[in-house]
Amino acid sequence: MAFNTRLLVLLSSFAVLLILAYRQWQSGASAFAVALTLAALLAAWLIWQHCSTRQRQTALVLKALANQDTSLNLRDQPELQQLLGVVQLQLGNSRQQAEAKAQYLQTLLSQLDVAVLEFSAEGQLLQANPAALRLLSKAQQQQLQQGRFDEVNLAQLAAMLHSTTTHYQGQLQWQQQGHTDRLALSIVCSRIQGQLRKLVTLQSINQALLQQEVQAYQQLTRVLTHEIANSVTPMASLAQSCQQILPTAGTVLSQDDHADLCEALTTIHRRGQHLADFILSFKQLSQPVHANLQQTNLVAIVKNCLALQRDAFSQSGVELKMDLPNQALLWLDEALMEQVLINLLQNAMDAMQHSEQKQISVKLERTAQQQWQLDISDSGPGIPPEVAQQIFIPFFTTKATGSGIGLPLSRALLQVQDAQLEYKPGDQGGSCFSIRFAL
Repeated sequence: MAFNTRLLVLLSSFAVLLILAYRQWQSGASAFAVALTLAALLAAWLIWQHCSTRQRQTALVLKALANQDTSLNLRDQPELQQLLGVVQLQLGNSRQQAEAKAQYLQTLLSQLDVAVLEFSAEGQLLQANPAALRLLSKAQQQQLQQGRFDEVNLAQLAAMLHSTTTHYQGQLQWQQQGHTDRLALSIVCSRIQGQLRKLVTLQSINQALLQQEVQAYQQLTRVLTHEIANSVTPMASLAQSCQQILPTAGTVLSQDDHADLCEALTTIHRRGQHLADFILSFKQLSQPVHANLQQTNLVAIVKNCLALQRDAFSQSGVELKMDLPNQALLWLDEALMEQVLINLLQNAMDAMQHSEQKQISVKLERTAQQQWQLDISDSGPGIPPEVAQQIFIPFFTTKATGSGIGLPLSRALLQVQDAQLEYKPGDQGGSCFSIRFAL
């Protein structure tokens, strides 16, 4: 307030002195006219000084606000000093809130299992969350940071990225080490400070699709077993009842006809019972599985299963190779896991029945995506590609005495433990069944 009053007084004085000096000079040059002129010039200089001081103070205030400097002291302007403090406090609070929100979003992105990547308009990777870094190999990360898409997976991504100007949703086949994953792809384009940005999210849907497949097979099995059981059970019962009410041989039927009819009814009853028992064996495939998950050392489970099969390996002449770490803590159901491993080990031995060299390899390691992966390989003849596509279909089997439920059931048991079972050809021939556990 005092600063503005002083400026008003100076302006008024300058105006009065200028008018008086002008009138005196009109009357003729005199010492008084010169004095008035000098006084007017002095008033003008004081006004200029006043405005310069105001400019300097304004610059200091703006610099203090820009640099978050709270040490600026405007002693002759207490009201401006108070206002400056209020503005600095509000700016500080706003900045803290913005930083807290940014930190929260950064933490949220780091905890997501969904891979999130941000690209520039030219296709250069600007930033990625930890899930994206787990999905990408080091070479892929370097390529994306350089704006290159040379690798096969990245070439598919580039085609969708460069053709999208608003938004896009679809699927992407992603080649991982030893298997192919299916990813849900989403691209959203937006502008940040005038610059075009493309936000890409990638999420594996392989587990969800496999789970739907297992549930579909379970539903189909429930329907089939119910319908077949409803027909087979009364047929077997009727055959047994007919056999009991048959008239004595030689009265209505001859001895030979009576014997043939008895044999036929006995066969129908026996086969009906066998079918009923056969259907019961499939009910375990159609029943929902409930897992009791506990943090368990997978290595200990594997070793226990191998110990159970030690005698069978010895009798069959199977050589066992193990590559296991000391510990792998995972959330598992120990009983279900043992059931899966015993089934896979038995399948491996069955596959090598006619092989000269019999070898089973069990290897547990971390993948590039930091997932635990357990591989059980054998030295058998392997599985032809056209057969490999069907081995997880219920009731499909290549064994003379097989039921075709071992592998589908194993996959279902692993599904409830958030793990995936896949087949791939062995590195040295033969077969390899791979179990990948989620992080």
